Amino acid sequence: MRINVYFKVLAVVLAVFVWFLARKSGEPIQMSFYAPVVFKNVSPSFQVTSDPPQVNIVAHTNSSQSFNPLEIQAVLDLDKAQEGTLSYVLTENHILSPVKVQITRIHPSQITVRIEELIEKTFSIKPRYQGTPKKGYLMRDIRIIPDTLTMRGPRSVLEKLDHVSAHEIELEGLKESVTMRVDLDLPRGNVQIIDQNVDFYSAEITIDSLPIKKRFDKVPVYLRNMDYVSVINPGTFNVFVEGPEDLIQELNRDE
Repeated sequence: MRINVYFKVLAVVLAVFVWFLARKSGEPIQMSFYAPVVFKNVSPSFQVTSDPPQVNIVAHTNSSQSFNPLEIQAVLDLDKAQEGTLSYVLTENHILSPVKVQITRIHPSQITVRIEELIEKTFSIKPRYQGTPKKGYLMRDIRIIPDTLTMRGPRSVLEKLDHVSAHEIELEGLKESVTMRVDLDLPRGNVQIIDQNVDFYSAEITIDSLPIKKRFDKVPVYLRNMDYVSVINPGTFNVFVEGPEDLIQELNRDE
């Protein structure tokens, strides 16, 4: 399918090139190209698509006339057309040209037009990520802000979706919480984000350090606010403390 598109684009480029070379001679010019299909009187609640037909023409012109082959269009009036797949027979009357040309061939002479309702739907946005934080750290939470979006597009495209994913977020080597801008994996087709007040989407990643244990040997024990003289035996203890690495490493025996 993509290769066919490339060939169609190449054909149009060659047609334009041949036109500009040949029109100076004043001789009749024979050309073949794909004409875009323009739809009139289409309801704003519909999306209409169709493959362009190949049109062969003979044009009589010279260098004093301004004419671009890309301006030739196939025009269809879709007044009162309903949702569905329709077939239309193309004739010379459907071909619109800025100058007088002779239409020698339209292929295919019958084209398929797909008319589909446009809908709006709101989706949750789910993060995707890869990699792991630096040793001794873990990801506690990751969320997208804002965490929903509303799209407008063809019913067949949007009804199949239950959420939208963000591009993969790289966690490799992280050791602190970060906020970063992210792009979204949007469906193919004529879809549009209609959240007017959102400039971009971001990911808030919360990174915590793993708890560690640290041993303090022979920690002295003192009694305070005692009315009587008391003795503790033994007077020192070995103490294990567990908590976040950044806090535990700052502790020392005297504290």
